[in-house]
Amino acid sequence: MIYLTILHIAAVSVCIFFLAYCFRVSPVEIMPVFTCGLVLLLYVLAMAGRLSWIDGIAVLAVVSFGIWLVSRRREQRKEFGRVCLNNMTEASFLTAVFLLIVTILCTSGKVVTWWDDINFWATDVKSLYILDGFAKKYANVAPEFGDYPPAAQLIKWWFLHLSPHEFREELAFAGYYVMNLVFLLPLLRGLKGRNVFVMFCMAAALWFMPSIAEVYGYDGFCADLTMACIYGGFLYAVTDMPQGERTRSLSSRGEFRKVNSEEIYFYGRLGLYLGVLVLVKSIGFVWALFGLIFMLLYQRRETVAADEHKSRGMSFVAADQHKFRGLLSVAAVASVPVLTGGSWMFFCLIMRRVTKTTATAVKYMTTDEYGISGYTGEFARAFLKAFVSSPLHKEKSVVIDLTPLGLYLCICVLVILMRPLLSGWQRRIILWFTVVSGALFYGIIFVAHITIFATETQYLEAAGMISSIERYGAPFTIGTLLFLAGIWLNRGDVIFQSEKVPDFLRKYGAYLCFILFVALTAGYRIGYHGLVGYRQETEAKLAERAEMIGADEAKFLKTIRILETDTGARVCYIRRGDTPRWVNNSYTAYEASPISVVYKSVNLDDAPTEWMVQEIRASHATYLYAEDTEADAGEVFDEITREGAFACGVLYRIVDDGANMELTRVSKDA
Repeated sequence: MIYLTILHIAAVSVCIFFLAYCFRVSPVEIMPVFTCGLVLLLYVLAMAGRLSWIDGIAVLAVVSFGIWLVSRRREQRKEFGRVCLNNMTEASFLTAVFLLIVTILCTSGKVVTWWDDINFWATDVKSLYILDGFAKKYANVAPEFGDYPPAAQLIKWWFLHLSPHEFREELAFAGYYVMNLVFLLPLLRGLKGRNVFVMFCMAAALWFMPSIAEVYGYDGFCADLTMACIYGGFLYAVTDMPQGERTRSLSSRGEFRKVNSEEIYFYGRLGLYLGVLVLVKSIGFVWALFGLIFMLLYQRRETVAADEHKSRGMSFVAADQHKFRGLLSVAAVASVPVLTGGSWMFFCLIMRRVTKTTATAVKYMTTDEYGISGYTGEFARAFLKAFVSSPLHKEKSVVIDLTPLGLYLCICVLVILMRPLLSGWQRRIILWFTVVSGALFYGIIFVAHITIFATETQYLEAAGMISSIERYGAPFTIGTLLFLAGIWLNRGDVIFQSEKVPDFLRKYGAYLCFILFVALTAGYRIGYHGLVGYRQETEAKLAERAEMIGADEAKFLKTIRILETDTGARVCYIRRGDTPRWVNNSYTAYEASPISVVYKSVNLDDAPTEWMVQEIRASHATYLYAEDTEADAGEVFDEITREGAFACGVLYRIVDDGANMELTRVSKDA
């Protein structure tokens, strides 16, 4: 493990410092760009079932860098070394490294406890870890969540891969936290000097910032928080256009220059962000669309620049070409999420991966099988009460407990307060985009509750509804806060440049304001619990997990160990139809991963053989297991069983040509 860790740290360091040198930006700005590139590389490898090839690619990256460095002239090597040394000693980089290392070390005792992780996120990444890629057709371990995108899963896999012989849940948490934090790190880029107090407080502020409006990401693999970090990072990146791009690609005579490195970095970063955003969660395409709309609106600066050139005598043809090039750049950025999101949808189609939520949504749109919830009025009252009066996190802040409405209004106020930092049209676009996108998505959340989630009656109470709002609204709340924080920290220092202001405030005033805002609104207990306090509950949580595996489930898990050499298998598990055990099923599926398990609750006393055959066939399983029952299972299965009578508690291979089905007992020697 230690050698693998050293290899990948070396490869990551080489890539980050090399890219920072090439594009003349700080390492904290390159880290999220590199992470996006890594996700897409792992995505391609996972498609091919060759994730472990990343080790060879890491070796290739280090060797290629060595060859490049040796082949440079002495002056260029000196320049590269000087730039790297400056980058490594920057306060922003030191703070980022401190934050990431502390986070990784503090997750060393973390275990999976959240229901959604057991249901999919942890179960699926365990499958990735063992299979070295995506499962085969009909073999994904969470059949009801098959088309959930894999971006965050792939970074978790990368960390898990550092322990190649043992699946360690804490490494998955380390990967998840790093995935989120890297998109917050560009907020540090303007941090100057090496004031330890400010550096420490900024690291803490970045960790606690999501707790202002979201709690699930501190103890579970909440994909909505990951979307929030990427979405907010994208919005900030749109406003972070280099000064040279204000009159992009035009010479003083109105002629076009070749594409430069600033342009490649600016648009390449935006494309990578959106390409990964749609691979985090299915709803990511909505946030990608919002991001593209904002980008189009913000391209007005290009029109303004073109009009200025036109007034100086630039030809109408050159001005029109200038505008067209801006639209072409937006189209290029938009093509990346179309490619990545479309490829995942196509992969899910050919591999028959689908989620029950997607299926329900399609039925809503294409049939009249479902209607609007009969609880629409109750949902509306619960939503309104939670939106207006329920804190976004479940515990007291030091001073301010923001409700969804309170944060919504707070965001509008923050934009107004940043008036001196923005031009008139920038201020209008940011304010109106924030107001409209927030209203639209809160509307989407409400519509989802009266349609797709119509049977989820836990949301009829304000306490249940606020949990939904804070989780599914995280891309708006946390993403927008990250966006505004980026603008403030990048431009806010101009407010403190008066001669009457002390030197300390001139240098750190903007950062101290950000730290103060987080300090007044964050949920400290949930942030502390996610990093340290969870250890007090670990044993109890593991005991709860163990209790979910009863005698029947334990016998089943012991029986399917024989399939370790057939990790692309799916087992149809026939359950007694006496009591619902869907909770136990999810915990069993996690323990069984990467073996895919489909559950059928059946009363074998009155199950016709032909009907049972059709049920097994519909499960697309390659193996069959029936748990012990007082019913005579032989009456159902004997006529399709080879080599003797059918027995419960035994694993059978399913041989099916579409017309006839046979069950063959699996032995340890098979």
